[in-house]
Amino acid sequence: MEVAGRTLTPSSRDPGRETGNQLREPLLAQVENAVAGALEALSEDQSVVLTGAAGTGKSTAMAGILAGLGDRYSVLQLRGAASWAEKPFAGLFWLLSELPPESLSDPVYVLQFLRRVFQGKAAGRRLVLAIENVEDMDAATVAVLLQLCRTGSALMLATVRDLSACTSEFVRWWSEESVHREALGPLRPGGTRVLLEGLAGGTVSSRLVAQVQSRSRGNPLLSAVFLREQMDAGTVVRRRGIWVWTGSVSYSGALAERVEAETGGLSTAERFAADVLAVSGALPILLLLQVADPPAVERLEQDLLVSSGSAGILRFKDPLLAEAAAALVPPGRAAEIRSRLASAQGQQTAEDNREPSHAAEMAAAWVAVQEAGKLSRSGRWTEASAAAQAGLELADRCGITGRWRRDLLSELFCVFLRCGELRHAADVLAKTGEAVEGMELRGGNDLCEGIVQVLGGRADRALDFLQRAIVQFEEEGTEDLVPLAETAAAYACVLLDDGEAARGYLSAAGAGTGHRTGGANAPSAGARTFDWQTALTRSFSGLCAVHGVTIPGGDGEITTVAADGGAECLPDAMPVLAAAALHGRPGAAEELREAAAGCSGESAQMYLDLAEGLTALRPASLLRAAERAHGLGQYLTAHGAAGEAVRLARAQSDRVRLRAARRLENASYRLLRAANSVADRLPELSDFERELALGAAAGKSSSQLAGGLHLSPRTVDWHLGRIFQKLRVSGRAELRECLEAERPRN
Repeated sequence: MEVAGRTLTPSSRDPGRETGNQLREPLLAQVENAVAGALEALSEDQSVVLTGAAGTGKSTAMAGILAGLGDRYSVLQLRGAASWAEKPFAGLFWLLSELPPESLSDPVYVLQFLRRVFQGKAAGRRLVLAIENVEDMDAATVAVLLQLCRTGSALMLATVRDLSACTSEFVRWWSEESVHREALGPLRPGGTRVLLEGLAGGTVSSRLVAQVQSRSRGNPLLSAVFLREQMDAGTVVRRRGIWVWTGSVSYSGALAERVEAETGGLSTAERFAADVLAVSGALPILLLLQVADPPAVERLEQDLLVSSGSAGILRFKDPLLAEAAAALVPPGRAAEIRSRLASAQGQQTAEDNREPSHAAEMAAAWVAVQEAGKLSRSGRWTEASAAAQAGLELADRCGITGRWRRDLLSELFCVFLRCGELRHAADVLAKTGEAVEGMELRGGNDLCEGIVQVLGGRADRALDFLQRAIVQFEEEGTEDLVPLAETAAAYACVLLDDGEAARGYLSAAGAGTGHRTGGANAPSAGARTFDWQTALTRSFSGLCAVHGVTIPGGDGEITTVAADGGAECLPDAMPVLAAAALHGRPGAAEELREAAAGCSGESAQMYLDLAEGLTALRPASLLRAAERAHGLGQYLTAHGAAGEAVRLARAQSDRVRLRAARRLENASYRLLRAANSVADRLPELSDFERELALGAAAGKSSSQLAGGLHLSPRTVDWHLGRIFQKLRVSGRAELRECLEAERPRN
């Protein structure tokens, strides 16, 4: 591939320049996908346009595409510059320098000249025009380049920050079928985590991810700049191999320089208007115009501000720049600004931007969620789940955001957790990942994710999140949450057969409960004595005791929350009773049945089926319990109940239920650890066994497999039976389903 051309220098206030020195993050999934899609389109003779805000990875994608082009292509690189956008053909200045100035007034002549130039640059190859920032190119340049692309003289590979700022002709061309479009948007928290871990070279806590996300709004470039600044300043530190947030923020290095670069050339009036917006975060335009010079606001709007929403709210385009600018406003000036804003607000009657019906829906959502909490604590799980779902739907409908949404989702998470509906709890947690501005549930997402995973029996995943939570809590001084995280981690270690580590966590949790202090993510004042943290801590201690792991010096007695908290805490005792019953503890199944009889809902019915199956030796009841548990996300209970159903069905020669129970037991087993998946266990097979397994999954009969291996079909069946046992699948169909389901992850 031949590369020719010149990179034009952007204006000094171009916030969208993404250079290799600024951004050296690992190639993100959306960038990888954009590169792959663009290369395929170019190979099919389609032009490509990459759209996305500054810092979303367009230049990284462009570099990846250019690197992937083969020898069939020649590349001519061009770049738009805002300072030249009003000069005709300024974008092609260096190509047209040989022409006399008067000829530039004849577009046809320019077009013919460029066609000959491009033909020479192509040198027999397919020419690709690699253009950055098309919106900053003058209309004459864009028009002639589009005409050359339409006539087949070249393909275009262009990046665009703001499509609305492009010429109407370019927008029409962009919408044509002959153009392949790739849009690069802001990262969700999951993508930001991948970026931060690649930059930091290690694991990061969810608190750190949320803090970066809230400041960068998912912009990869801003995330990278912010993380480097904090690592250099020591406000992001590494503790026991995990990068955590210390609670402090530094704006003394690159961020301060960025603020100066963006605002250094402003007039006094413009600088005051920018400071007002920085201090306030966002303001209705009418209010801003009361305290700042209207012409100054108008001049700033093009470069620094955007209007969003019907209320005309103005804010900085760059959220990280806004926060850094606010931090750099002198305290006296900030106090003056707040005083002037308060005075202006006093003169103007505050308007409620929400419709009355909207406010009513918000109130109804809170009432539903609070009612769900009360119902869940009393074991009325059917009603609690319905109220929680109604509250969630109302919250989504009326668009509750910010702290209100965090508190609402946190309460819903606790409700679903208490109801035993782990999948719904995980869905609530996943909603925090949908927010571009970043959000954490109370207690932190690492802790919440770890609790969901360990209650479901997925210990390896749980321990990873819980270790992050513990280190983050210790760093920020949220000691009241540490015992819960440590007892949950102890239970995860128990499930991973690491008793020594489990006892260490239990011992640390026992020592920490005597020194409980408040923290940034602690429950609000007035929380119930037996709140969800206390109840879960006791539950995890009880679950450890079921497996014979207790604090050194303890008596090993299995206790439940209900023993200390009364009837209202009985629902929190059932996971411990269920585990004890499955482990054969005398009387546990009867206690479980008695406790579950006072509750309603899918989880309560699962416990009743489990108790009935264990006491009456009924495989059908155990199978129903396993199916319900699996549907709820309680995979460890599902695995245990299905295993008991297999044992009883085999003893009672119940082949139908034996097959169903074995299939469910295998399905649950594969979910308990990452290493249990079929894809992860395939490498453990011999080459011969792997060939048989993949052939069977592909639909080949035993006779077909036998013919290729010079074996009898019966011998092939014998080998397949052993292979299915090793992979924990019931047969060919399940093996094929597992491989198809796991293929995207692998």
